[in-house]
Amino acid sequence: MPPRRRGGTRTSKRVARPVAGGASLDVLPDEVLHHVLSFLPAQEAVRTCVLGRRCRHLWKSATGFRILCGDEEEAESMKELQGFVEHLLLLRAGAPLDSCQICLLDIEEDEDDMRRIRLWIRHVMLCKVRVLSLSTRFNNGGPWSEEFYLDELPLLSQHLKRLELRGQNLNDSSVDFSGCPALEVLEIKQCGMLDLRKMVSQSLKVLSITGRCEFTDGDRFHVYAPNLVSLRLEVWYGMAPIFSPMPSLVEAAVKIDYGGCDFFYDDTDEGFPSFHASLFPEGI
Repeated sequence: MPPRRRGGTRTSKRVARPVAGGASLDVLPDEVLHHVLSFLPAQEAVRTCVLGRRCRHLWKSATGFRILCGDEEEAESMKELQGFVEHLLLLRAGAPLDSCQICLLDIEEDEDDMRRIRLWIRHVMLCKVRVLSLSTRFNNGGPWSEEFYLDELPLLSQHLKRLELRGQNLNDSSVDFSGCPALEVLEIKQCGMLDLRKMVSQSLKVLSITGRCEFTDGDRFHVYAPNLVSLRLEVWYGMAPIFSPMPSLVEAAVKIDYGGCDFFYDDTDEGFPSFHASLFPEGI
């Protein structure tokens, strides 16, 4: 009979059971970890390198890239952010990106800072980014800066599918998407569009221009997007654009303040203004 310890209980080796829900990050595949990291601001994504040996370099190949500055974000100014971002882009070594969000709030109208933003955009384009969101707010008191143009050259990408712009001054180069054959969704909010003459995209299917964008009060600019399926347009200042025929259009929501379109008075209608169909030509 086996010997008993004092108290009459048999000796046994106890094995610790794993705690439910306490699985290590090591059990997750790289694809899942990359996806999780894509939701973190860039600074926080880099800090995950201290979570373990396996996490040390995962952030370099995360599928999402988020650069945030201003308000309650960690970086309070572009000067604080620029060194970090440029080192990070260098260390990523061109790893492919699914999405990139650049949100810069309450920044100065500094020419050097604006040049850096353009360089960051060109860099993420080289990373084959599919979704790009650029939001800027300058501390000039206005919704956009007259000094900051997205770029002097058209965007060129075989991979970009969705583009979101907010708070920029747009010119013809900014909205010439003939070099983006995969672009399907374009959202523009609170942008200056005073210098536009035309917007071109053969591939675009969804176009949204909302949020107090400012149009020219002179010649209208033309939108050439023949494969558009969905359109949302708000005009609060200036003249609405003219659209080339869109035979595939399924839905459209258009809100135009008085003065944004051509009106004429019809004497047979007791002098009430009647809408002149100059916004959409025949063949819509």
